[in-house]
Parts: sequence; structure tokens; C-alpha cells
Amino acid sequence: MKKGKVLKTTLQCFFGLLFAHYTVFAQNVADTQFDLSKVPFSRYGSYMSLSTSDRDSNGKEEIHLYELSGKNVFSFNGVLKIEPARGQEVIPVDYTATPLIVNGKTKAGTIKFYYETPEILHILSDGPAIIMSGNLNTNNTLPVPGFDRTWKLRDSRFTVTIKSGQGKFNESGQAGFFRIEPVDGKLDIVIDQYNSDWLPRTYRKSFQESISELTAELQKWDEETPSVPPAYRNARNLASYVNWSSMIKPQGNITRYGMVMSKNWMYNIWSWDNCFNAISLGYHQPDASWDQIMVLFDHQDSTGAIPDYINAHHMVWEFRKPPIHGWTLSKLMKQYQLNDTQLNDIYKKLSLWTNYWFDYRDGNRNGLPEYYHGNDSGWDNSTSFDTGFPAEGADLAALLIEQMDVLSEVAMKIQKPDEAKKWKQRADATLGKMIAELWNGEKFVSRNAVTGQINTESQSLMSYLPILLGERLPEKIRKKMISDLKRPDYLVTTYGLATENPQSKLYVSDGYWRGPIWAPTTLMVVDGLQRSNETKFAKELAVKFSDLCNKSGFAENFNAITGEALRDPAYTWTSSVFLILAHDYIK
Repeated sequence: MKKGKVLKTTLQCFFGLLFAHYTVFAQNVADTQFDLSKVPFSRYGSYMSLSTSDRDSNGKEEIHLYELSGKNVFSFNGVLKIEPARGQEVIPVDYTATPLIVNGKTKAGTIKFYYETPEILHILSDGPAIIMSGNLNTNNTLPVPGFDRTWKLRDSRFTVTIKSGQGKFNESGQAGFFRIEPVDGKLDIVIDQYNSDWLPRTYRKSFQESISELTAELQKWDEETPSVPPAYRNARNLASYVNWSSMIKPQGNITRYGMVMSKNWMYNIWSWDNCFNAISLGYHQPDASWDQIMVLFDHQDSTGAIPDYINAHHMVWEFRKPPIHGWTLSKLMKQYQLNDTQLNDIYKKLSLWTNYWFDYRDGNRNGLPEYYHGNDSGWDNSTSFDTGFPAEGADLAALLIEQMDVLSEVAMKIQKPDEAKKWKQRADATLGKMIAELWNGEKFVSRNAVTGQINTESQSLMSYLPILLGERLPEKIRKKMISDLKRPDYLVTTYGLATENPQSKLYVSDGYWRGPIWAPTTLMVVDGLQRSNETKFAKELAVKFSDLCNKSGFAENFNAITGEALRDPAYTWTSSVFLILAHDYIK
């Protein structure tokens, strides 16, 4: 064969392989398929979602519509059960879901769900009738005067409009339902969510127009999602969708676009979960990142406290969350440049938040603030707290030390050198107290601030969160902590860092903070190891967690031994931490 032909053939093979590789790993996020029983179908800005997570006693796959504004506290807020039917019979359906559309295949034809806007959901059918049931009766399901094809679902602030098709609201005893049939093979039901009240309107945008606009929006979001190694491309696409679809628009207590923790059932914004979402957005979306921090600080009270969590209707003040905001700010300042207004604003708020812990949460006035409840720590039921409350711990002290160091740095940026010096001195003093009072020669401990009792059986990862301070810790202590973390029979498992040693008497496989692997603690320890120049070990843990997400998705937490997804299966701090670790520590 001539040289020219050899070269041509070689190049064709090379580009053919390159193209094949590209088509595997360059899948658009809009094409990502996900399990609707685990990951809800929603979109940016919306307060509703669809999910098949609820199943009837026969195991049938059923779609439910959920309302996510938090109107009903501690409720899953199911509004409608939506089922295809033929004649009088509800028929089985097989759903596939992508960020753009949910398709349902039945023996009578197909049904589709898509969003026209964050407030408007369409249900299409080319054959099956649609039955919608739920908490419906003639008291709360009202026809709109002058619009004989529209009903208000008053209790949940939705309207149902028959755009095409034929049907009505029916009531049988105490239970009502809609039954809507296609006409000439066409059915289009519009579900419209409103806030205070609803004004009649027409729905003119076509299916194709809606999908095209949504595709462009998703493409832009995808371009602004952190890059990851090719092996994690599919997980990145799902993480990108989970975060995008978990954004809600300003409404009620939500003063800015905010990312809820999940659109399954954890549909609030908690005041430490939000920090991890802020970091993941900080690479390419600085404004959105900033809003994640400030959406909680917008509600800071005169004591300096911020709510435990917020949703559009409610705020919870009974608990706090740990002060990780200084650590978060330190990472954000490496990602993008804050302007003078932002620096001055966060300096004031972060100062108040730091002082809150020393002024209101240091009952014995020894300079080591306390948790009054497990929820305050974020580690709700950690074994570290088995001796009761108030609890002093080195994790809280370390977070405040980091926060004061960051305040010192910000004070210098805004021309307050005297205050910078004071914050640094206060941080140094707290570090000294933390070591003197809470280092027992082997590890850091938590203790009851009244009785002084320590749970000697606890083998919690919580004792190792001070590694976050990196080289700020004395070398001897730092090396001992790292040595412990590397022990193969202790906290590190095949899948990452357990929150309690699996060999411990106190370990519980699905015990919330008494064993499972969690995203936030993984990132904080990995970051501390990096700060301690333990780059190789940091990367090993980052790979373990990223592989875990590749295997089990983005659950709230994971079984430390099996890697099984636990609790809420589509949790944003998990998807955000995956993106951070895969981008920063692996790529």
C-alpha cells in the first residue's frame, strides 16, 4: 500500500476512534436518563415535581405530582396521582425519564409529561385516558366561572385545564377524580401552579417550542457545570440535572434563586447544606453561588443567628447548623473575586454569626462554644453526643477558628487592619483552648459541658474534622490524626469515610450519622488533608467517593460497607460534592 493511503487509513481509524469516544462521553445532559422512582422530574425555578417513588400495594408504577413550597410542614405534599386508563381499567405503564420529558408506554398508546414553564406542566396522550385522583372533592376542586374546562385545586394552589380532549371532574362519595379522554387521538392537560391567586390565561406555546427553549437552558447550565474526568461523565450529567432541577425561584422566605436539598422530600434549604451547593456553583456561576450563601443570611436576626432551614412558607429557628460559612467563603474567594460590596456585607454578617456562638452558645464561658442539640452540629445523632447536651467539641472549635482566620483575611481586604489582628488573636486563643481542653493525647473528643463526661466508646469521624485546619494544627497532632485516618481497620472503607468505625459497638449501617458515608464530611476531611500536604491520600478518598456516586447515585448518605444508597436518593449536597471532588481532586 502506498504511504499516502496508509496515512489516510490511519487518520480515518484515529478520527473514527476519537468520534466513538466522544459520542460515549460527550452525551448532552438533556439526554440523560434517570430512574423516576429515585430522581424526581422537575426543572429550574419550579415548585413542583413528578415522581414514582410512591407505589401501590401491588407494586404498580404510579406517577405522583408534588407541591414543594413547604405549605404543609413535614408533609410529602402529594397533590395528584396520575394514571393511564382504557375503558374503566387503569392500565400498567412503563416510564422513562430525561430532563426534558417523561415518556410512558402502555398497551393503549403513550403519555408524555413536559414543562412549558416552571409553573406549567403538560400531560399529553395519544390513546390512553388519564385519571387524576388525590385529596379532591367538591369543596376544594372548583370550576372556574366562565371557563368550563378549568378547575382550581384550592388546597394546593393548582389549576387543571383541559386544553384538548374531553372530560370532567367526578365525585364519588368523599373522593373525587378527573377522567379525561383523548379526542381524535389528542389529549393535552395543563397543570398550572400559582402563588396567591390565578388569572385565566391561554397556553399558546407548542410542545416543540417548549422543548427547544428548555434544551437551550439546559445546554447553558451544562456548559457551566464543572468538568470531570471522562470516567465520570455520565455521573456528571446526572449531577448537573439534579442541581439544575433543584433550583427554586424567589417566593415568600426564598429571597433569591436557591437550590433546595432535594425535590423528593428534603425540599428545604438548610443552612450548611447550601454551602456545598455554593462551592459547586462557584466555578462558573459566581452570582448563583453567592445567592446560595446569602439566601440564609438574608434572614439573620439581631443575635447573629441564622435559621436552621427555610422554605417559601416556613423558617425553623429551634436549631442551628455548624458555622462552616467561613470555610466556604475561603473556597469561594479562590474561585471568583468578590467586589467591595460583597466583602463588606459578608464581613458584617459573618462577624455576627461568629460572635453568636461565643455570646449565646458558651454556657460555662470557657471560650469553647457548645451544641445544644445534635441538629446544631449537622451530625444529628452522632455517637459523640451520647453523653448528652450541651456538648463541647473540637469540630465546632475548629470551624470557628477557620471562620475567624477568614474574617481576618477579609478585614484586611476591606481596610480594617486592627480588626484583622483581633480576629487572628482570637483564633489563636481558641486553638490553644481546643488543644488544651479537648485533645486527650490520642484524638480530639467531645464532652458534656456540664458534667465533663466523654463517650469513651465513640469512634466517630467527628473527632477528625479539625484536620480541616491543616498546617494550622501542631505537627504532632496533625500526623497522629492522619495516621488514624489511614488505618485500614478504622474509618476508611472500600467506599470512603464512615462516620462511625464499622467495628464499633455503636455502629449502625443505616444509622444516619452513626455509620454511613456522607458527602459534606468527606469533602471537609479531603480538604484538610490537602491543606496538610497529604495530596495522595486526599485523592484516594476523592476517588472512593466519586466511584461511590458513579455506582449508587447522589443519595443523602450511603451504607459504608456495601455502598448502598440510603434515605433521600437525589440530594444536592451529594451531587455538588461529587462535582467538587471529581473536578478539583481527581481531574
